Amino acid sequence: MSIQHTLLSLETLSADAQRALAPGPAKMMAARGLAPLANPADLATVLYQLAHDDSSGIAEAAAQSATALPEHILAAALADTSLDARVLDYFATGPAKDKSELLELVILNSASSDETIADLAGRSGAKLVDMIAQNEQRLLRHSGIIGAMYLNRSARMSTI
Repeated sequence: MSIQHTLLSLETLSADAQRALAPGPAKMMAARGLAPLANPADLATVLYQLAHDDSSGIAEAAAQSATALPEHILAAALADTSLDARVLDYFATGPAKDKSELLELVILNSASSDETIADLAGRSGAKLVDMIAQNEQRLLRHSGIIGAMYLNRSARMSTI
């Protein structure tokens, strides 16, 4: 079962993120990654939120901006434990899905959902599966991770 990518509650976002998401021209600027957001986690959150906007133009621009984010900025965001699990899942299954250095940060982030980790366990290479297997508490909490590792042809049987 995958995590639902629903909209975040605006009250839980920082003041800067709320300003970037306000109606008007600032919203399209934010979707293009041009909003003045100093915190990478805020930028990732705003792009996630706008990628699910009702306006297809804004949603497409935000999705393109999320894909084009420089790796060092995205890495800083994905390492932030205050990031919402839905945002982490969005980047792990979308813009960062083929970048193992960024997926490592998602795996190591305690805010990542168990469903996101199970998805990664089922499709990642041996190195990432080994990283997932090191978090015994998560494995005990969510048995689907072990099942996904077992079905992953890239996983080492010694790890499973």
